[in-house]
Amino acid sequence: MFLKRDYELNVLNKNYDKPSSSIQLIFAAKGVGKTSLLNEFSKNKEVVFLTNYEMIPNKFFSQMGNVICNHFKKCTLDITLNSFYEVLLYLSKQEIKTKTTIIFDDFQNVLKADKDSLKSLIDVWKDKLKDKNIQIIISSSLIFKEKNLYEIKKISSDILTLKHLTFDCISNFLPKLNKLDQLYVYSLLGTSPKYLKYYNDELNFTENIYNLFLHSNSYLYDLGINILKSELNDIGTYCSILQSIAQGNSKIGDIAQSLDIQATYLTRYLQKLTEMMIITKEIPINQNLKKSKFGRYIIEDSALKFWFAYIYSNISFLQNGNIKKVSSTIQEDFISRTVFKSYKKCIGEFIDKNRKNIFGYEPLFINSWWDNNNSIDLIAYDRKTITFVEILWEDKDMAKISYGKLKVLSEKFKTTLTKKYIIISKDTFLNMKL
Repeated sequence: MFLKRDYELNVLNKNYDKPSSSIQLIFAAKGVGKTSLLNEFSKNKEVVFLTNYEMIPNKFFSQMGNVICNHFKKCTLDITLNSFYEVLLYLSKQEIKTKTTIIFDDFQNVLKADKDSLKSLIDVWKDKLKDKNIQIIISSSLIFKEKNLYEIKKISSDILTLKHLTFDCISNFLPKLNKLDQLYVYSLLGTSPKYLKYYNDELNFTENIYNLFLHSNSYLYDLGINILKSELNDIGTYCSILQSIAQGNSKIGDIAQSLDIQATYLTRYLQKLTEMMIITKEIPINQNLKKSKFGRYIIEDSALKFWFAYIYSNISFLQNGNIKKVSSTIQEDFISRTVFKSYKKCIGEFIDKNRKNIFGYEPLFINSWWDNNNSIDLIAYDRKTITFVEILWEDKDMAKISYGKLKVLSEKFKTTLTKKYIIISKDTFLNMKL
């Protein structure tokens, strides 16, 4: 099922329709849907689709050349290609009569095989490929290093970063479930079609957790290990960091303390996990990403967060067959640790899509705010008005009490703008039309 990528499709199609050649980059974490986007885009087009699995370099690049040869000449490559530069030179020699899209999927594997591959692309593009009748699309589950990204931006027309789909997509996969049950699934699996297709709505939530995660043949039993092993060699420290974050330690100091190590030791590991788009760093509204002292790290993928919180943390029990112990831990802990945060995220998505109707103005900025002792779920403002939002799990009867508390709390955020306040309860969530 393909959903909610109209903007990205339009960008790719716009570039395909240009009379000139172009390059686009697509970054997306594993499981978000970049390959599905490319498959949808490729329909009814001349496309050379190069999915780059890992293998030894001489086989790796010759395989790419063979796909190119087969597309343009309907034959098998009779030479060996030893680098990405040689692949691009071979591509440049092909006679391209109609507009053709060349897709290099999973480009992070090309970088592993040839660390100079981006430089080769830039050089050959400028010298030979930019005047060919082609569109090159590079997709990667690893964000390029800042220097490489700066250079490739000079020749690319668009850079797309795919985000996880929003909560409202769940109903397309599981229309039989009510909204609260959909929220539970969202907290467990997020919106990845790759995971959701295995959720059985004929079974209850607990049975699905067992089938998906808890026994050794489950589809997601080794999820975290498989994702990290695809990009990393020594994964022990990365697993420990992600386990700590999944258990609620979002600040670098708290993560370091939980692991009994120095915070400075974590920097390069957190950077790598950020490049892999496994974690993101959040900061309060109005603060600088690099300078903020209140940055906190979150795991974007709900299934991966669940895996590190409950599977990785209890792997000894699972391997010894003590599934009941792990299941009890999940039942006791899952709602307070996970569901409420997912609920707030759902509300945030809904507000973002309906911001002008909700606030009565188009906010210039909207985000959460916190300091060492206080937090506000959302703050939105334009040049005249600022709105403070609290999101309650409780019903509307708590709204009056929370309204007063929110007014007091808002004094912590210094502003001269006209203040407004909004309280959103679970009743609002259950009744809102997504």
